[in-house]
Amino acid sequence: MTQTKHSPSPVEAENSRPSVWHVLPPYLLQLQFERLSLSTELAALLHTHGIKRVVDLCRLPDEDFDAMGWLGVLHTTELREALDRAVYHGLNHLFAAELAEDRAWPGVQEQLFGCLQPDEAALLEAVLGIDATPCTIAAYALRRGIAPAEGEALACQVRARLRQEVGPLLQTIENEMRAEFQAFDGYVESRHLAVGSTLQQVREGSRQTLLPLRLCAFLFATECTMHGSVLIGMPPRRCRKLVRALHRLVTPGRLPLPLSQLTSELTAEQIEAPRGLLVHLLRTELRVAVELDAEQGETANPDPRSTTRRLQDLLAELGQPTAFEEIVYAYRERYRRANRSTIEQRLREDPTILQLGKKLWSLRKWHEQEFESIDLLVDKAARKLCAEGGRQAVASLLEDEQLDERTIYLVLDRLANDPRVRLLGRGEACPATHKRSQVLEKLLLDFRRAAGEVVETMFLANQTPARRRLVRRLLRENRLFVAPAENRIDTLSNYPLNKERMARLVGVVKEQLSTRTGYAHVAALKATIDKTDLGGTWLTPPLLEDILRRNAPFEVLPGGLVARRQLRLGETIVRLARQALRETGVSMSVEDMVKVRPQLAEFVSFVAPLLVKDPTVHTTRGQYFTLL
Repeated sequence: MTQTKHSPSPVEAENSRPSVWHVLPPYLLQLQFERLSLSTELAALLHTHGIKRVVDLCRLPDEDFDAMGWLGVLHTTELREALDRAVYHGLNHLFAAELAEDRAWPGVQEQLFGCLQPDEAALLEAVLGIDATPCTIAAYALRRGIAPAEGEALACQVRARLRQEVGPLLQTIENEMRAEFQAFDGYVESRHLAVGSTLQQVREGSRQTLLPLRLCAFLFATECTMHGSVLIGMPPRRCRKLVRALHRLVTPGRLPLPLSQLTSELTAEQIEAPRGLLVHLLRTELRVAVELDAEQGETANPDPRSTTRRLQDLLAELGQPTAFEEIVYAYRERYRRANRSTIEQRLREDPTILQLGKKLWSLRKWHEQEFESIDLLVDKAARKLCAEGGRQAVASLLEDEQLDERTIYLVLDRLANDPRVRLLGRGEACPATHKRSQVLEKLLLDFRRAAGEVVETMFLANQTPARRRLVRRLLRENRLFVAPAENRIDTLSNYPLNKERMARLVGVVKEQLSTRTGYAHVAALKATIDKTDLGGTWLTPPLLEDILRRNAPFEVLPGGLVARRQLRLGETIVRLARQALRETGVSMSVEDMVKVRPQLAEFVSFVAPLLVKDPTVHTTRGQYFTLL
């Protein structure tokens, strides 16, 4: 009679194994392998041989674990690493302090580099940028004089060795990386890293913001990739395919574009991208705004930011003082077109941007400490200029200090707010001994001799060529003058508007704008002003428009529309007109734009004058307009 073979009970198994197994807890012995993260091949192999628990594994003979056994060396290593991870995570609460030290950058660095050969460690240091600027594997291979394929082979060798020697550490980093991808829907920024995680400890300990992201991109090259300063949860090839598709599908002529339609078009091309990652790439890579539309949901729209705001963000992204040519190139690369004169004008006008050289610009907030350190130089230059008098070059006043160009420009910037000095441009200044400049005093004298308004073109023709440009700007911008009619210039003192009456006039206009929608035509404002003692037949609509443009805190659009400056009405009108031009992609008249964008109907008479001044719009005789 054949005796049925039965599995020994846990007690029999415990009595049959060596005495060292008596100290293993029952929970570990009865641990089911299906609860561990094993490969499909190993799980099927264990199931075939009836190995379901750790105790079943302990009863196997040593020959099964050898190179010729059915488990073999590779499967044995995988089993050991799986059990190692289970025990490692199980003991986290008992060894929190020790584990925290292991998660800190010195501990992680020791584990990563301690098991590598010198050539392997050199590659990892170069890719992570430990002591120098990080580089790609291809760049490292070129630097070492080896073929790119050899560099990739060496990188694979490093990953395999790290997986074998410090598997628990890599598993922890991988779990944290996947958790971050899940939390932020497909991409991770350095500031997103969870507090207390190994990746966050690496960032804080190394003081390199992008080091943990570069580490993940190298260790798990088939799962994620670095794109700029962001870690994206897809392989490099898929990431490049997604970015190319977005540049092809999201063009100015198709905006606004619903994200649901864009997702469908990407799916048709077999490109899947998480929603969060898609929104991130649209905002950072294509520089478009993602806004919520009441009818179509999330929609990609043209970037509503002004040129000045874009320049501020661009300099903040570059992170250091940048040459003008590089700013223009970077602006064109990000926003597809750039007007050099407009960019230079915005850089000079913005008080948050600082000029550090003839062609060097920076953000003012980065140089607060430098401003504090040059106070003595500023005071010395101002006192010396007042003592010598006349027109002086600031650099020549500080020759004995042997200053570099950067410091000279910092001194010039501080002198611009010094009441003792008047800057004259081109690095020159003079003492502010007079309330007005000599050029302005000469102009006022000429107007007193004329005893009334003059023809602007004739007056400018009588000026010397060296002064003509400055005089033209003073006549059109200075508050001492006013344009009562087209091509006519007069002094404001010839009209009944002293300081007190001017304040009352501005107050009346403010009150009218607040009771309306925030904007009104100058003719309607004149009708209200005429009901007070401020008005009269002398106050014509063109004169009132020019007075408000020069002396009041309003936005005065060409054509006589006065609006509160906070509305940015001119920018809104131009943006709506651009959207109409993008949608059609053809040359359009203002009437055609109104049909595409009905919101422009109220401002139909102001669209053309605004678009004529827009450097991104081409016009044919001021009647038809096309985007450049």
